[in-house]
Amino acid sequence: MDKDMDATLWVHQNMIKLGKMFGVDFQGHEEEALELLMQIDSCRQVRKVETELEVKKQRFKGSLELKGVYAPNCRIERKIVWREIGAVKGLMEGPWAVCGDFNVTRYPSEKRECLRRSKAMVEFSDFIEDMELIDLRLEGGYYTWFKGDNHTAASRIDRFLISEEWDESFRNIKQTIQQRLISDHSPVALYCGAWEQAKSYFKFENWWLNVEGFDDRIRDWWTSFEFSGRPDYILACKLKALKGKLKEWSRVYEGNLGLQKSKLLSQLAGFETTQQLRALTEEESVRKAATLMEIEEQLKNEEIVWRQKSRALWLKEGDRNTKFFHRTANAHKRNNNIDQLMI
Repeated sequence: MDKDMDATLWVHQNMIKLGKMFGVDFQGHEEEALELLMQIDSCRQVRKVETELEVKKQRFKGSLELKGVYAPNCRIERKIVWREIGAVKGLMEGPWAVCGDFNVTRYPSEKRECLRRSKAMVEFSDFIEDMELIDLRLEGGYYTWFKGDNHTAASRIDRFLISEEWDESFRNIKQTIQQRLISDHSPVALYCGAWEQAKSYFKFENWWLNVEGFDDRIRDWWTSFEFSGRPDYILACKLKALKGKLKEWSRVYEGNLGLQKSKLLSQLAGFETTQQLRALTEEESVRKAATLMEIEEQLKNEEIVWRQKSRALWLKEGDRNTKFFHRTANAHKRNNNIDQLMI
């Protein structure tokens, strides 16, 4: 290719400037002058890249990085992804991890009915070693991806890979399979150390209103409370007693989403375990479908919970904007009143 075509705009501009500045005529020496300016421009580009890399390194320094990956099915294209991850690694200092669907396993044992180690498996293992990453042992199962209702194919293609710095920065690190619902992939969670749970406080959950017989239960509790005194005192006592009843009820299965979720996921896990060993019977398939329908209802209730939490957060933030908060409150004032209260 012609050198003149390879030259950048900077080279052409400075060649003209150089001639005007020193009153030099490059006629007969165009190639030498062009070669010199191209070498200078090349050094400029290298310094520019080095400066950008240094800036990026300073930005990443001292941070914790987690990169997501969805690797292609093609082995050749996957090798390109491995090289891209290697390039990203060069920009980071400190703990980092990469996770996602790598679309390849490391060993035959990670793939159902696989008897030999393929070239793609070897390349993936070499990539992990070259990047000095740690492949944690998977807990809670053998496979993360399943095909078909009867799991005719299964493999471990989803995982977390952590750096040595990550391993040194945290304790009790493990990756665990979570319960699979609708997707053909099982979620994988990375645990790093113990979490201290904050003290919980009682609040009315809006999803309780969807529980069958909840209104009747509240009515029976309310009429069973007996207090004497002024009407406002009776109301306060009844509300306090009702709060106690609701707290007790929220700890049992019917009023506790966590217990419901654990039981349903445990049932589903039992079906999944059975399916890994054999095909489900017709009765088991019907029961599994019913369990999935219950889980779907439970997820709707969870959505109500999160919507309620987001509403509480909005109120907390909205209170800071006094003008907006009071204008909104006044607009709904006529609707936020109690016409009659039976004690």
